[in-house]
Amino acid sequence: MSRKNKPRKKAPGAPPAAPARVTRDLPLALVAGVGVVLTAVLLWGASRAAGLPYCGAGSGCDVVQGSAWSRFLGVPLALWGLLLYVAIVLVALGVRRVARRQAWSLFLATAGVGVSLYLTAVSLFAIGATCTYCLISLGLMTLIFVLAWRGRAVGAASRPAGAGVAAAAVLSLAMQANAGGLFGATGAADPALVALAEHLAARGALFYGASWCPHCQQQKELFGAAASHLPYVECSPNGPRAARATSCEMADIKNYPTWIIDGRRIERVMTPAVLARLSAFEGEVGAEATAD
Repeated sequence: MSRKNKPRKKAPGAPPAAPARVTRDLPLALVAGVGVVLTAVLLWGASRAAGLPYCGAGSGCDVVQGSAWSRFLGVPLALWGLLLYVAIVLVALGVRRVARRQAWSLFLATAGVGVSLYLTAVSLFAIGATCTYCLISLGLMTLIFVLAWRGRAVGAASRPAGAGVAAAAVLSLAMQANAGGLFGATGAADPALVALAEHLAARGALFYGASWCPHCQQQKELFGAAASHLPYVECSPNGPRAARATSCEMADIKNYPTWIIDGRRIERVMTPAVLARLSAFEGEVGAEATAD
């Protein structure tokens, strides 16, 4: 007669069963912490007139930081990067169950490295300049990606990694649309600025610039949503390394932005008030100021 196996009783004094393994990923938190410092420095430098080392006026860094890709939904890209690095630090230190932490860190790292690669491609092929700080961020995000992958089986990593790739693709498309002006300026256009822009166009004034020129972006920002009414001429439709527009060559445009108003050539950013005075605009557009 066979005996049924009975569950073994725990011996008196035996230690309790070990709880589920909980850990913190200190290497991942450390690298992401460096990213937090880097993006915080970028934000701080953007608020200073002196800027940052290796990011002086006219440098590759200055061109990239002032391009249409430097902001997303009106927020500096450095702030979005800061939020991503902070999220990775919180996951590495705060999500202590291994499987959950690995899934979240891999998702964030994959999305982050995908967007970083997109922005690097934009800087090389669309803007034609490189930013030292952006390349450092790409290196940090790549290292985070490697750390998030370590010790993971391919099958277990496929779902969070796939979700990260999808998120990176969606974000890259949204950034491209944002840089192209698809989202436009928020809020209604100021009627006075619209009237000034249309007055400039009617008077034959021309505003020459390039999509990658930070000072041209600054000039447009002074008009907000009314910038679409400016008599703007794009001199670099195919990027800074391609041939310039014929109209800009014929006008002998050497610097951006360049305004030509009643035959007068002015190579700098100008406030709406100054443009109103130079073009004999009779409306009110704000206090008189210059932008030498």
